[in-house]
Amino acid sequence: MNAVEPTPSVGLPRVQSRLLRVFILQLALISLVTIAGVSAAGFVAEKLLVNRALEGESDYYWKSVKTHPGHALPDTMNLRAYLSSAEMDIPAALTGLPIGQHRATINGDNRIVYVSEQDGETLYLLFQDETVSNLAFYFGVLPLTLVLLIMYGLAYLAFVLSKRAVSPLSRLAATIETFDFTSRDASELDLESLHHSGSPETVVLADAIEHFVQRTRTSIERERNFTRYASHELRTPVAVIQGSVSTLELSGLEGAPARAVDRIKRTALHMGELISALLTLSRDRVPVEEEQSTDAVSLVHRLAADLAIVDTVQPVPIHIREEAPLTVMAPEAVLSMVLGNILSNAFYYTTDGSVTVTIADRYVSVSDTGPGLNAVEQRRVFEPFYRAERQEHTSATEGNRRNRIGYGLGLALVKQACDNYDWGLSVDSEPGVGSTFTVWFYEVPSDSLNPVA
Repeated sequence: MNAVEPTPSVGLPRVQSRLLRVFILQLALISLVTIAGVSAAGFVAEKLLVNRALEGESDYYWKSVKTHPGHALPDTMNLRAYLSSAEMDIPAALTGLPIGQHRATINGDNRIVYVSEQDGETLYLLFQDETVSNLAFYFGVLPLTLVLLIMYGLAYLAFVLSKRAVSPLSRLAATIETFDFTSRDASELDLESLHHSGSPETVVLADAIEHFVQRTRTSIERERNFTRYASHELRTPVAVIQGSVSTLELSGLEGAPARAVDRIKRTALHMGELISALLTLSRDRVPVEEEQSTDAVSLVHRLAADLAIVDTVQPVPIHIREEAPLTVMAPEAVLSMVLGNILSNAFYYTTDGSVTVTIADRYVSVSDTGPGLNAVEQRRVFEPFYRAERQEHTSATEGNRRNRIGYGLGLALVKQACDNYDWGLSVDSEPGVGSTFTVWFYEVPSDSLNPVA
């Protein structure tokens, strides 16, 4: 089925939006690194620097006491000491603390406490927690904050420069994305303003797109001329054949000659309709022709009868199952080309068995007992000029039938016609068993086998 046109995105262009997300991610990572750095600075200040300092003070005191008994306890603005053997009131918060560094609240102040013991005496060194906070701030938070601001500024500068660099590309993408190619010609695409963007890459892309559009217009014009000329040149000999048949009909022929003239007349008429159908399919859009409807049941019967007349060497039975009447809103030539190609493929590839055509209220399926298709062939069977070949031995009769299959364009035309008319197309096949091709003219069920369109 035809793909649905994507809806253009609204708001900030996707490239700039990605840049903004990267910028925000950078800021978040920088902030996390800064928080980790501040925490590390506090840890270093307290656990390493202060711990080493208090441990050194403790060792110095015990050494001084040994050489000078009665050495005074440390007592400064930031450091105070208590000794268990001295006649002094030791705060209750210090009682029971094990040896090592701790935190405690003494008289409403947060202190870092270092406990050491020697010769049955316990020394408590109290250090001002506020001093540690000041150390962490001046040697950790403040430098890291300055670095953070610098990194924020550099990241923002990189974002602005990156945004300025991709802005022309974003405008180019937005121009192409919002352009309605379904209702406007590509030559109307305005890329002139991008030539003055100052971005060499954007100018190169704009020039390449304009060159591509120009070549596409030339190719389309050449194709239109070919279609116009081919239409005239093909219809002229068909008209001559139809005129000659009309003359032969006036001769009063009977029997086999009369039947031959009748087949020539029907074939010439079908060829003229087929030319019109092919020319219609060669256009970008299929005109709405709701007033043209075709009875699929009678058409299938005529196609089956024509195949039986064409191949009389080893005829293959064609069974038609009419489960429901089916009327398709499309020209008969188009429907005849679609069903005729599928039916003739099944007919010529079947050498032993039969072909069954099922007509329902929404679809027509053609099943055969031919060689079948493997998974790769099922994917490629609708490609132009592709033919599924079999390497096993074939009889002379089968070889003659295979030679009538053609050049691998029939199913490609079927696929294009189904795409143009929004018809569903599916294939279900098993090697050695046979194949079933189904054309859905109305709603296609979601559980249909191997949908192609």
